[in-house]
Amino acid sequence: MWSCLIWVIHFLHLVAPGVSQKCEDVKSNAADTVDDAGSSCTTPTFAANNRKRWKWDPTSKSHSCNIRRISYSRLLRLQGPRGVPNLYPYPLVIYPDRNDSSGIGESKSKFTNLTSLENLASNFPPNFDVTLTGSDSLSSHRRKIPLNQYLYEVLTANDGSGETLPNQLGNETWYLFGETFSDEWAQFLKKYELPPCHSCTEWHREQSMIALSFGIGNIGSGVQWHLHGPGFSETVHGRKHWVLYPPGQRPTYDLDYASRHWMENTYPDLEDWNEVDFQREKSDHKQAMMESNKVHGSGGGAKRNHNVHKVEGGPSNKKPWECTINRGEMIYFPDQWHHATINLEKYTVFVSSFTTEHE
Repeated sequence: MWSCLIWVIHFLHLVAPGVSQKCEDVKSNAADTVDDAGSSCTTPTFAANNRKRWKWDPTSKSHSCNIRRISYSRLLRLQGPRGVPNLYPYPLVIYPDRNDSSGIGESKSKFTNLTSLENLASNFPPNFDVTLTGSDSLSSHRRKIPLNQYLYEVLTANDGSGETLPNQLGNETWYLFGETFSDEWAQFLKKYELPPCHSCTEWHREQSMIALSFGIGNIGSGVQWHLHGPGFSETVHGRKHWVLYPPGQRPTYDLDYASRHWMENTYPDLEDWNEVDFQREKSDHKQAMMESNKVHGSGGGAKRNHNVHKVEGGPSNKKPWECTINRGEMIYFPDQWHHATINLEKYTVFVSSFTTEHE
């Protein structure tokens, strides 16, 4: 199996030289403001030329983004050195600064290198087993296989396209995420730089008040709609698309399928955001930033005057809050927001940080 994986890695370098560097250079060219728009990552499409054209193409480079994007340095200037306040009420995409002098970029670069396709397995004992879960909404079923075998399956899925199709059942689509809490994983994830937030300090890590989960997926893979507490998710390799709805707008979806099924069968028929929607999102963020900025020095969280999204209103007829998280970027997902994710590249690696936040 290891020899097969080596062959696959070699093949990828032959057909797509430089792919590992292309996303590394993705940095936003937008102005350093709270209204930053960011930029798209240019990556080659790995799917076979005769791949069926779906309504929603995960390999597209122009997926919509209506979530506020902000640079790391701008966030710290607005909210203080601890970053995102507890229980911030809206999704937020944080992207790295082009010129980083904090030393954080160097630390992240080391972790990126450790998690490359070529290096990942060497961080663990030979024949190290990973536990996979189903990609349905409940993450049902478990499967344990060697890490190298999983990497091989990810890269060669569906006749070598490295793609999870929208008509594949979620409980039959295996995914590495949510089951990385063994001693080996814990030791490995100590090398990960925590996100910038009030509840993301080393003290929180030592007190087990922040849980880290490591994930790997291929094109089109991802977990169906679900919800839980707040946290962050950083894309370490590849790209990952996020879709979210507020607590009061639970979407309608099929529990038995993975997230791409919803993107194919429901998403295209929803209404696009209009200018009023964009302006409301902009205004809400501005108010939340101002409110939390007033209290960050005292250690408080964002003021909870944003209950409009908690009123139960049923599924929305509008497209969700959404954005593609490029390599080196992270998203903050608020408490109890419905969300689903879809990986966009053949080797997509991410780390999610589940926080313990209090007002």
